[in-house]
Order: sequence, then structure tokens, then C-alpha cells
Amino acid sequence: MFLEEYPHTLRVVRSETVVDKTVYPWKETIKESEHTIQGFMDTPTSSQQINYHNLNITLDRVLYIPFDTDITRSDVFFYGDVKYKFKGDLQDQGGQNEVLSAPVERA
Repeated sequence: MFLEEYPHTLRVVRSETVVDKTVYPWKETIKESEHTIQGFMDTPTSSQQINYHNLNITLDRVLYIPFDTDITRSDVFFYGDVKYKFKGDLQDQGGQNEVLSAPVERA
């Protein structure tokens, strides 16, 4: 049932800046890590598109993922060859701690 609800495999890329304060001047390096998650990339409804358009926010897709999925708002992810980023916060869909949803756009 899990794969039926979340049929899409997404590749998550997480970047974080690490500052080495043991040397002067401080040295910054960017560390990237990748992992995959299962989710459901949905096309937004017409009413969702109108609501976001009225707020001057572009909306390409809506992402649905299981509640405890390892992804943050600052991560970017790939669905197929297309890179996406979050346009809003991850929200508890229905308040049951089961499904998170978030608006996303092409990056």
C-alpha cells in the first residue's frame, strides 16, 4: 500500500555550509548529500492555482510525502530530470501526523 500511495521516487539534494573556525581566516565549505524518498507529485487543482496566483506565488506541483520523511524546506529535489524547490512550508495534511504536503515549483 505504501508504494501505491507514494509511487514517485524523488532524489533529494541537501546542501549545508560548514565553517572551519580552527584556521584564520575562517574557511567555508559546502557539503552536499543525496538520498531518495518516496512521494506523490500531484498537479494542483484549478482552485489551488487561482489561490496561489492571487498571492503572486507560482505553483507547478504539490508534493505529498509520508510524515516522517527526511526532507526539509531548504532541500531541493529531482523528479525525473526536473529540479524542484519548495514554495511553502511542509504542512501536516489533515492534522493526523500521516501525510505532509507542500507547494513546489521548478528551480
